[in-house]
Amino acid sequence: MRHLMHARTRITVGALSGALALSALAAPLADAAPAATDVKNIVVNKGKPVVIGVSGSVTVPVTMSVTGGASHGASATLYHGRWPDATDVWVDPAKTCGAHAADYTCSMQFTFTARKTVKKNAQAGAWGVAAYAVGNANAQRFLPGVFTVVRAARLTADATPEPVNKGKSLTVKGRLTRANWETGTYLGNTNQTVRLQFRKKGATAYTTVKTVKAGTDGALKATVAATADGYWRWSFAGTVTTGPATSSADYVDVR
Repeated sequence: MRHLMHARTRITVGALSGALALSALAAPLADAAPAATDVKNIVVNKGKPVVIGVSGSVTVPVTMSVTGGASHGASATLYHGRWPDATDVWVDPAKTCGAHAADYTCSMQFTFTARKTVKKNAQAGAWGVAAYAVGNANAQRFLPGVFTVVRAARLTADATPEPVNKGKSLTVKGRLTRANWETGTYLGNTNQTVRLQFRKKGATAYTTVKTVKAGTDGALKATVAATADGYWRWSFAGTVTTGPATSSADYVDVR
């Protein structure tokens, strides 16, 4: 329980303290000891990275299973850094889960606001979850690095010349940028692997034609032979600190 009382946790201890008092007054079962309260199967943002740009807010769902029969309450905190001294960033749910008479799934929502919840670029990457359930035996789970918070990325694409004669060279340029949480702007993301993709007119899927590295200020450039009418775009898979991005497609008429 030492972590529950830690002054820096800012978990909803106040909300759970009343439940703790109730649990202390609850009479034990006469015929058998109840199963120990547990919290498990914690899923953040449906298993996807939390992508944050330079403005606005993102709602992040979190679900977890509370087992062991009757529970007097459950809660969680999302954090960046080392538990329990992760004073860097804390995010608590707007509403915790109250008492339940049987096993249940606790569903919560967390709000990340650009340049408020995350203020430093170094806060991108692995985040952890501290989860709690109060019942016949209080449960705690500390799961470091179970999800990621990443900086939003952007991509542009421009193919020239338009139109182009069949068999001639076509140059596709673009730029890869990502959110800078400290300045509130999108800046060039250099030395990243980006794929040039093509979808022939009438087709439904894109194929990768070339793979290049983003240069100075995130600049992208590739030269290909024009073979058919179709759509050209750039695609970036993302990293552990930067979200994925796909540019709008640029249609090229081949004559």
